[in-house]
Amino acid sequence: MSDPALKTQTTAAARQPSGPLQDWLATLSRIDAADQARAAPRRPDAQAAWEPRIVAHAERSEPLPEPEPEPPAPRAEDDDLAALMAENMMLKARLRQENARYDELQVLLADELRALRSHVQQEVDKAEELRAERDLWMARAEALAQPLFQRR
Repeated sequence: MSDPALKTQTTAAARQPSGPLQDWLATLSRIDAADQARAAPRRPDAQAAWEPRIVAHAERSEPLPEPEPEPPAPRAEDDDLAALMAENMMLKARLRQENARYDELQVLLADELRALRSHVQQEVDKAEELRAERDLWMARAEALAQPLFQRR
């Protein structure tokens, strides 16, 4: 396929997606353009000097094979499909990122719950110690006050 045929724009080029998808697609197209430029360096003077050669047709008993038809030009549906696939890949990447963030949050929440549980347990233990001490003092006070309330 010739170079101008590769660069034809379709109607889908007018409907550029917006937001991060557009940035991602633009980055991919820049990468593809850079790869093509590196893969096939061309000299303009070599292109201009080339001319098709004319071959005299000799009579043959068998017919010449028909030339292969050119592949159809990319359609708007193909562009839409490519955009949908790109969006799908971006959404999958975002979902993986959100899942990783969710897992990290669960780990942090579990650590915080453990710390809170141990703090509450320490406070309950202190309250139990205070109750035991209170009960001891009440028993001592009753023992000391008992002779005061006995009849003589």
